[in-house]
Amino acid sequence: MITMTIEELFEVGTNFETSVGEGTKSERARIPKNYSRINLPEEVVSAIEGFDKEINFLVSGEIWCPDYQLNITVLKKFTELNPNFNISVISMSRGKKFLAPILGVTELKWPTVAVLDKDFNILGTFNERPKTVRAVENFDDIKLDYYKGKYLLDSALDFLEIMNKAK
Repeated sequence: MITMTIEELFEVGTNFETSVGEGTKSERARIPKNYSRINLPEEVVSAIEGFDKEINFLVSGEIWCPDYQLNITVLKKFTELNPNFNISVISMSRGKKFLAPILGVTELKWPTVAVLDKDFNILGTFNERPKTVRAVENFDDIKLDYYKGKYLLDSALDFLEIMNKAK
C-alpha cells in the first residue's frame, strides 16, 4: 500500500488560488463575496498578526463545497495578516486515502484542515464547520445564516484555538 507523510501531502498540495481556480465561475465568485463578510474584531486581528510561530494549514477539500468556500477563505485571510502561515490544499480523495489514516480516523468531513506546526506536527483539526455550528441540534435552523457568513468569526476562533497549542 502506498502511503504519504503529512509533509509529503503538504508538498504536493496546491495553493488557495489554484484550488479556487479549479471551480466554476459561480463557485469562484463566492470567494470574494465570502471574503468581504469576514469581519474580525481588532483583538482577533491582533492575535493573528502577532502570532510568532510558523503554522501550516493542510486542507483536504474542494472549491465546489460551500463549507470550503466559507472556512478556507477565513484561512486565506489569516495568511494575508501573517506571513508565518501557509496553506496547502489537497483533494478530498487524497485526504480520504492518505490524510485520514494519519489522523487515525476512518471518515473525514470536508473540508478537513490539519493545523500543523513548522515541523509538521499535528496541533489539531478543523472539520467541516466551526464547533458552534456543529453543536446546533438542527442545522436547518441556522443554515441560511451560516451560508451568509454569519459564523466566519467562529471559524477564525476555532483556528486560533488550535494554533495556540503550538509550543
